[in-house]
Amino acid sequence: MGAFNQQNQQVHGRQINIEGGVHGGLHIGGAGDDDRSELAAALGALLEQIARAKGDGTLTEELALDMEHEVSQASAAARRPGAEASAVTNRLTRARGLLSGVASTAALVSALSAAITTAQTLL
Repeated sequence: MGAFNQQNQQVHGRQINIEGGVHGGLHIGGAGDDDRSELAAALGALLEQIARAKGDGTLTEELALDMEHEVSQASAAARRPGAEASAVTNRLTRARGLLSGVASTAALVSALSAAITTAQTLL
């Protein structure tokens, strides 16, 4: 488990720290990987992050369920042969929009943004 250097940081409200840098722990490999499977696996990891945020109270039950629905639908779309990037990115953009105004969700927003960019690149 990594350590987070939070010296001189001022936080108001709850905060989640997810090991793995600005992409919130989301890792998608490079050339040579099975892109669809890799993207679907990364979205599965994102679902785990949402579950942790719900478990620690960062996300309300309702918000977490709405986000889980959007990310699950994006993951299903990513697995479909011939899926268009917009089928994935539209769902992920909706999930990211749900976090608007929610304090301390920067890691989830970063992970969603990384997934959107990756889907646009891979699909």
